[in-house]
Amino acid sequence: MSPAQSPSPVFVIRGFDITGDNPLADGEVTNILAPYLRADATIETLQKATAALEAALKDKGFTLYRVALPPQEVGRTVTLNIVKFVIGKINIEGRERYTEANIRASLPELKEGTAPNFRTLAVQTAIANESQGKQLQVAVKESDDADKIDVRIIVKESKPWSLSVSESNTGSSATGNDRLTLAGTHSNLFDRDHQLTAAYTTSLERPSDVRQFGLNYRVPLYRLGGVIGMSYTHSDVVGNFGAFNSTGAGQTFGLNYNHYLPPDGGYRGYVSLGLDHKQFDVTHINGFPLAGQLVRRSQPLSLGYTAKVESDSQVWGYNLDLASNLPGGAGNDVASYQSEDSRITTASWKVLRGGANYLTGFSNGWFFGVRAQFQLSTDALISGEQFGLGGASSVRGVGERPLSGDSGMLLSTEITSRELAPGLRMLGFVDAGWLSNRNPNGNPKPAADSLSSAGVGLRYTLPTVTMSADYGRVLGGSTLPYVAGSGIPQAGDQKLHVNLSAKF
Repeated sequence: MSPAQSPSPVFVIRGFDITGDNPLADGEVTNILAPYLRADATIETLQKATAALEAALKDKGFTLYRVALPPQEVGRTVTLNIVKFVIGKINIEGRERYTEANIRASLPELKEGTAPNFRTLAVQTAIANESQGKQLQVAVKESDDADKIDVRIIVKESKPWSLSVSESNTGSSATGNDRLTLAGTHSNLFDRDHQLTAAYTTSLERPSDVRQFGLNYRVPLYRLGGVIGMSYTHSDVVGNFGAFNSTGAGQTFGLNYNHYLPPDGGYRGYVSLGLDHKQFDVTHINGFPLAGQLVRRSQPLSLGYTAKVESDSQVWGYNLDLASNLPGGAGNDVASYQSEDSRITTASWKVLRGGANYLTGFSNGWFFGVRAQFQLSTDALISGEQFGLGGASSVRGVGERPLSGDSGMLLSTEITSRELAPGLRMLGFVDAGWLSNRNPNGNPKPAADSLSSAGVGLRYTLPTVTMSADYGRVLGGSTLPYVAGSGIPQAGDQKLHVNLSAKF
């Protein structure tokens, strides 16, 4: 018979003494180690306490920290020593267009002689990789020097600027059926990754009637883990142009801050805070004054959250945004709002907006996608803040935004084929949308309305040229009575949406 194993010695642990470089707060360490304060502790208890503290360090991003149990006399207080590895050398590979100072400024968490927090580093990398001109990848390896690691920053570059031109038929018979958009982006102004995007849209058919201009400026704040964005748009028609959107003639100013959350596997997310000032110019049409109409303004303060999750087989994401108008000033009051719509009873409106999307691949290169958007409000709204339906990026088969309501939802599903030829795919789609209104008046704002369509499309994509063509036919039209020339969608209406763009 084998000799019986002697039992592990039992002792009392009343406290822990943490030595070395401890990046955690004392209270946090106390909570982590509290379960291991016991009168019947063993060597296994000490091992579990050491592992728990090291796991907590790793969970907080301090991956290069280790917890050691130094030799000591067993007593009421146990000493745990925290040792950290620091960066020895940083090598940057693949850099040509971008300076070394630019790459280092994008990842300020990486600095020789320090132990980086990998959660902070992941946020900085995610922000840097939103640039169209560079992608960064960080790799670490053990250094030849004791207690050090070496870092490789691998840079994949492209030119920091781009120009594009696109032509589509998203216009109308009143303002010209076509839309020509010129856009440009530079993603490394001042060698600090500041990004400027500008777009101008007009109509070749009626250039004097269509002028849309947009500017967007983006400033990454790598140390804070966020991005500041500023935008300006001016438009005399409704519709999307470039990366911008216009829900009514007028101009908008926007300021927002996005704070990025630490990535987790395929998850990316950020919290946003924004303030917009919108002016809707509806006092004239084609230079002729409209009696009783006042310039209307809104100034919503918004708080939102956006998330995206990627895996090998699917991509999905969602966003939520709560906006509350800050009334006051000319045009931002009930009297001005009621010059458009007598249903409106308050300028202190609130709106919850959101969206979701899902894309997955199946069966040898085919794709299935679902896209949804919604808006919910308990208040009657001016048209520029309402939820719109119809158009190339909404319910296809009709013109841009012929219907709108205080609340609404859009649901779109697509099945896309595998490549029929290099860059060429075919798709089928079904789109549907629903609207509801507060204080309905029947016409033009019924209690509820809806619109649905189905159709087929083509996508042709080359490195510098893309083409999309969607033919949609309306299945279910508006509940509003049909009036010739009004643009109110009816069952059987149809439209071919075409967009051709080139990037330089």
